[in-house]
Amino acid sequence: MINPMSSFTFDSLYRPMSAYSPFVDPSIPFPTLDVWSMSLMSDYMNNPGVLQQRCEYMYEQGRQYMANVIASRDLSAAVSNLSSLESQINGVITVKELNDEQKERLQEILDKIEALKEEIKNINQNSSAEEKEALTKQINNLLEEAAVVAKEIMEEIKETLETQDNDEEDIHEDDIDGDGGDSTPLDEDDTNMPVEQKLDNETENKALEICQSIYQGAIGCVGTDYSTILAGTGKITKDNVTAVLNKWQEQFANNSGDTNLIETLFDEEMMWNPSLHKRGADGKVINPKNNIDIIWNIVKCLEERAKELGVYKELIGNFTIAYDELDDTFVNQSKVENAVMAISQKVTLAENEKKADDAAAQKKADAQKAKDDKKAEAEKKKQQAETEAKKTFLDDMREIWKDDELEISDKVKYKSGKFVVRIEGKDYSGKDFNELCDKISDAGYDPKKYLSKQQLAVAA
Repeated sequence: MINPMSSFTFDSLYRPMSAYSPFVDPSIPFPTLDVWSMSLMSDYMNNPGVLQQRCEYMYEQGRQYMANVIASRDLSAAVSNLSSLESQINGVITVKELNDEQKERLQEILDKIEALKEEIKNINQNSSAEEKEALTKQINNLLEEAAVVAKEIMEEIKETLETQDNDEEDIHEDDIDGDGGDSTPLDEDDTNMPVEQKLDNETENKALEICQSIYQGAIGCVGTDYSTILAGTGKITKDNVTAVLNKWQEQFANNSGDTNLIETLFDEEMMWNPSLHKRGADGKVINPKNNIDIIWNIVKCLEERAKELGVYKELIGNFTIAYDELDDTFVNQSKVENAVMAISQKVTLAENEKKADDAAAQKKADAQKAKDDKKAEAEKKKQQAETEAKKTFLDDMREIWKDDELEISDKVKYKSGKFVVRIEGKDYSGKDFNELCDKISDAGYDPKKYLSKQQLAVAA
């Protein structure tokens, strides 16, 4: 009887795997399991012990062969990953955001890669599966270490970028609420067109209150009620004068029958000046007695505001006309009206621009404060993390070395989340006490001598 497996060999099944690895020699024949092709009446079948030894030998040969194939395959994959890692680090290490300490950590990985590449050169087709597996494990460990280092560095860079002050925010006036950016200069020939003005609630309410009082004293009664008019005009200041003139244009001028507030005030008396009454140090009439006194004081409020906003020189001609006419015996009403309303327009636009600038400055200040607060909070967390890390480092050192009097050496520094100590011109670092001890020990040094302040003093 012929066994159907007599022509089967492991070599015919697994040989294609060798094509994927440079570490397997495809010319080496795999021992064929032709034991079943022997006659059942052979000496092997008549001697069960010999047959068992033969089977065990063939099994071991097959196991070793497959182990070598698998080890070669795994090593090839690891070497490919190592080459990819080397390329990535060489590209990253030149990035300007990296500091010197971070570049040193990446260079350490590159140095280890070079060392492993030398070991890879020693692996050939005659190397055992165990040798290949050991080297594969070293490569995979380095890949894991590189991943941890890369993650730490990325977090450090992210934290640095978040707290940097070199990313000033561009602020555009059109994006700021209340900036008055939609206001456009008026036609110079139409000084009575109302100017769009952005007002805070307090100023707007005060302006409307003043306008109501003037309207009631000048229009809403028989004759002229100067006490009511003065109750309103007496509250006009440099801070609300344009608001009063503009609100009158918007809500009261049409019902008054006049083109502007100045015309309404002129209408309350004859257009002649009984003489301006006593003026104070600021040039305003003290206790105004008539309409000319009131208009004079309005012009003075506009002058104060224009000077405050830096547009007085642009309006000096209009101010001169207004003052000269108001100081004459016979006043040219139209000249005064045109001059005052032209001044009001220009000052209003300047106020709108100032509001936009103030809003932009405030937004910028708020943004800077938010950055400063965030930076301070990040620094606080960083300090807390450093304090906790140092405490854990000290506790571990005392516990492991069984000495509660030990202190951390001044030579040990804490940088970027790691403890660093320099020994004979080279830095050794670790995220905690145990890791730093291991690195110092691996380098052939006694950790106690360099990590403990007491031991360092004894050595000195």
